[in-house]
Amino acid sequence: MSPLGGESGNQEANLIADVIIWNRKTQLGFLFSSSTIFNLPNGGSRSPDVSWVRREKWEALTPDERKKFPPICPDFVIELRSPSDRLKPLQEKMKEYLDCGLRLG
Repeated sequence: MSPLGGESGNQEANLIADVIIWNRKTQLGFLFSSSTIFNLPNGGSRSPDVSWVRREKWEALTPDERKKFPPICPDFVIELRSPSDRLKPLQEKMKEYLDCGLRLG
């Protein structure tokens, strides 16, 4: 993701905090920020604003795959829509995630 303005950065931080709180209670998976790039099964590369991967999916990766750009699609993503973002490209991005195995976005 490109650098954020103040309001978008605050929204992203609050969303990450909410998912962290939930994930710490459930311990069902692993949370990632927008600085993580995922290499999707279709060959695309994406870095969602907030993403979460089920524990069993993450632990099935090799240590080397975890250190680099994980070759998986997250199970859950959040993409913030900035005032300059057009809806159609965001919808296409979400369709790509869904086609690659996203469970919720």
